[in-house]
Amino acid sequence: MTFKLEEEYFEQLDEKLTLVPLTYDKAFKRIFRTNLDILKEFLKDVIPLDIDKDCNIRLMDGELPKENMKEKGKIIDIYVVLDGKIYVDIEMNRSKFESVLERNIKYKDKLSSMLPESNEDFKAITSKKLYQLNLNAYPFEKVLDDIIVLYGLKTHKIYSSDECMVVKSLERYRDLYYNKGNKEKDVIWLTILTSRTFTELYELSNQILSKDKVKKLMEAAVSMSKDGFILHEWQKDKFDALVKYNEIEDAKKEGKALGKAEGIKENTIEIVKKLLNENVDIKTISKVTGLTEEDIQKLNVGE
Repeated sequence: MTFKLEEEYFEQLDEKLTLVPLTYDKAFKRIFRTNLDILKEFLKDVIPLDIDKDCNIRLMDGELPKENMKEKGKIIDIYVVLDGKIYVDIEMNRSKFESVLERNIKYKDKLSSMLPESNEDFKAITSKKLYQLNLNAYPFEKVLDDIIVLYGLKTHKIYSSDECMVVKSLERYRDLYYNKGNKEKDVIWLTILTSRTFTELYELSNQILSKDKVKKLMEAAVSMSKDGFILHEWQKDKFDALVKYNEIEDAKKEGKALGKAEGIKENTIEIVKKLLNENVDIKTISKVTGLTEEDIQKLNVGE
């Protein structure tokens, strides 16, 4: 199929290819790190930032300093600076926000300590702002929308307005768009990240991006969804998530320690069936489960 910026083309594409979700961190980084002009529009509408449309945006090194010699370098999802003074760390969270809160606070604090440069005067340092944007893709998120700052419980004062964590629950914004009819720019942007199909992604992006940027975004999404490495990693992550979920549920029901041999075997069969229902290819299932392709095929036939 020749790429066409038409709804009919994307409807046909949806029948042949699955859109890798933009909430998958590798997909999110792949698309937005290579399209900084689109990322800039996204940030301006979602946070929002005090910047003009022609401001400069630059990708920063996302590796944080080590706390000790044994610690491996931590890599944040996307880190950019706008006009040399507004720094934004973007984190795509697929776990419950409270489970990653401590880690992300540490990330923000480390980034804050890296802001001052040698020979900078006080005025230059105080003009810098640091935002951490937490995009929460966990479907049952309790923290729906918040701004976290350093706040004095006794003085009732905000002490660090130039440093904050912005929290956005993506499923909440999807609900606002489709069920509440909210068509504000930030709502559309955050719903874009939850797109299920190429057609949906195209229809949403068409509402807020120029034609040339829509083309760039769609080409990037199609290319990413055809990438063998991305597809393999995404399918493996889905499998790992199912394993974790089933182990936890079994432990709750049976009150047994996780990892019992017979429990794992039953879990694996159930997970294989679910993956087959999601059209994950048999070779990938074989690699991650250790089952032979012949055994998986028997389960498939049994279904």
